[in-house]
Amino acid sequence: MWSFRLCGTQRPVGSARVVVVGGSGTVGRAVVSALAVRGARVGFTFLHGEAVARELAERHTGVVARRVDVAAPDELARGLDALVTSLGGVDVLVHAAVVATGDGLAAVDEAMFDRIFRVNVKSAFFSAQHVVGHGAREIVLLGSIDGVRSVPSPVAYAASKGAVSALATSLAKELGPRAVRVNVVAPGILDAGASTVLSDEVKREYMKHCAMKRFGRPAEVAELVAWLALENTYVTGRTIVLDGGLG
Repeated sequence: MWSFRLCGTQRPVGSARVVVVGGSGTVGRAVVSALAVRGARVGFTFLHGEAVARELAERHTGVVARRVDVAAPDELARGLDALVTSLGGVDVLVHAAVVATGDGLAAVDEAMFDRIFRVNVKSAFFSAQHVVGHGAREIVLLGSIDGVRSVPSPVAYAASKGAVSALATSLAKELGPRAVRVNVVAPGILDAGASTVLSDEVKREYMKHCAMKRFGRPAEVAELVAWLALENTYVTGRTIVLDGGLG
């Protein structure tokens, strides 16, 4: 357990304080950068991406990183508390931690299944629970088109992302009276990151039916996440799909 931060001039006190769970992955790092360049103070978790985490903290003023295994609830709680303390509070949670697998039904054993759900679903639930207790008013969860549309996809991963969308819908209903908004951003196939585990056949079929005739970019996902995190005032309980017009 350790953390590092870049010392320097802090952002204005009134700027948003955002905790990103899973900030060193392909989408997570794009989200951290998009938030930071808009003036948000960002604290994010990482597990294996130490080099990426260090680079983000050095590039963006006011960014704090902490190594956390989000699959361990007690460690997750301690990490969130540390980041919230470093930021002086929390206004927004973005959950971008993910375990992706290209394995089909027969290849997924119990240990793999449990790991997928602990990271993709359980840590999202407990992260939301934790930051709401600290006063957060915006929650953005990273889902996937696999969880909301019938597309060829790894079954355990798709099931976990479907659970994320259901989690957001339910949380939005419960937390709406407290002025807390909860949404999911669900990308289609991207040109980097977890999408690289998909088979060439799946990618070809996707391209065939995609109106834009290209895969999405992590930066495009991050732009939408940043809008929801920093500007949204009324959208809640929604899974917003970025799929380039898949039909």
